Amino acid sequence: MRNQESEFIRKMDKAGVMPIFYHPDESVCLKLLETAYEGGIRVIELVNRGDKATHVFPALKRLAESLPGLSLGVGTIYHPWQAEEFIDMGAEFIVAPVMNAKLGDYCRKVDVPWVPGCGTVTEVFQATELGAELVKIYPANILGPDFVPAIHAVLPKVEIIPTGGVEPNLGSIKPWFDAGVLCVGMGSQLMRKDWIANGEFSKISSSISSVFNWIHDIKANQ
Repeated sequence: MRNQESEFIRKMDKAGVMPIFYHPDESVCLKLLETAYEGGIRVIELVNRGDKATHVFPALKRLAESLPGLSLGVGTIYHPWQAEEFIDMGAEFIVAPVMNAKLGDYCRKVDVPWVPGCGTVTEVFQATELGAELVKIYPANILGPDFVPAIHAVLPKVEIIPTGGVEPNLGSIKPWFDAGVLCVGMGSQLMRKDWIANGEFSKISSSISSVFNWIHDIKANQ
């Protein structure tokens, strides 16, 4: 099923997990990115949910460029003008919580990978028609792992990343990969707000390493 001709899909497949985060403090964001990288992460999504996201992103991009193999994208993008702003700053991929055809058409025209949020088979089909190789099923905790084979029954070539409710434990992660996802996205469950507030980055690193190792083992045994 894996499209090994796509560099983006190969990278996401190898990554296994994509941390999703935002913090208004640039220094905290930089520390989170560095901590994630040290834990084995190679694909990261900055969430465009705060008014300082556009100010934080350039510093994150500079750091990402100094870390071999790391890809930095941006999420919570709804419109083409938002995507353009971050792509101009070096975003390597765009993630959306919704399936907006105008956004998909724009990303296809500028040849930047686009990961739209989908909640129905129809939306997944529309996304693939607009060039999406990877779609985000969201919210994953509502749709559940059984949604994945239902999609693949009619759209076998599309790759899937569940986001929203995937927890950093084997019991939560394994059913998704058993169902056939390419990778998983994790936000505050992986980078807990209390750990960030208390500066407990070692706990974040440990959590990331555990998740990364579980996913590596699951993929190795598939």
